[in-house]
Amino acid sequence: MSFHRTMMTGVVAALVFAAPAYAGPTYSFATSVGIQPSNAGVITISQVDSMHVALSVDLASGYGFLNTGGPHTPFAFTVAGSGALSISTFSLPVNGVYTAPNGSSYTLSLNTAGGANTPYGNYGVAIDSSAGNGSNNAYYGDLLLVLYRASGLDTNDFVTNGAGGYYFSADLTDGSNTGAQAWTIRQIVTGPTPTRVPEPLTLSLLGAGMVGIAGLRRRKRIRTHSD
Repeated sequence: MSFHRTMMTGVVAALVFAAPAYAGPTYSFATSVGIQPSNAGVITISQVDSMHVALSVDLASGYGFLNTGGPHTPFAFTVAGSGALSISTFSLPVNGVYTAPNGSSYTLSLNTAGGANTPYGNYGVAIDSSAGNGSNNAYYGDLLLVLYRASGLDTNDFVTNGAGGYYFSADLTDGSNTGAQAWTIRQIVTGPTPTRVPEPLTLSLLGAGMVGIAGLRRRKRIRTHSD
């Protein structure tokens, strides 16, 4: 077998080994408890790749996120594992910036120090608002963002906040009634998701194979020109 064919065999083997690793399933949280109706919003988390998870909150029409004190946090959850968590993409509101009913612009941002939503306990991560209290300062819209952690992030890393068993909580308003809401029931929408990031061994095999092929092509060109 020629060296060229041997190298091609190595690349094919690398592609076979590049079958994507599997990460957490897509979860939905559709039922909540609190001041607002149980169907006030549907939360969905889905795997993007081994380091990214997409999070969306689809609120019922007329509802918004706010901070009424108490303490009450616009949105909060808990993520297991180590490593710094950040937002890689904030799609709704765009870049986290929104215009409140009072006409002023405010910003939603990630707070890795966490937050609380009485009476539903404390959480490790929060989405805070730069606005003051009150429905006139609220963000009336859905949340859509992608969370990132270099050490790896999985939908199964989103865990309850302890004895209460609450995965997510929010401070919501319907324009007049305000108060904390919490989600406890987790449902699987789809099974484990293949990630898009190859394992390190796959990357090294592919890299070695492609470098080898590039070298062969270069030597072939040199021989062709010398002939």
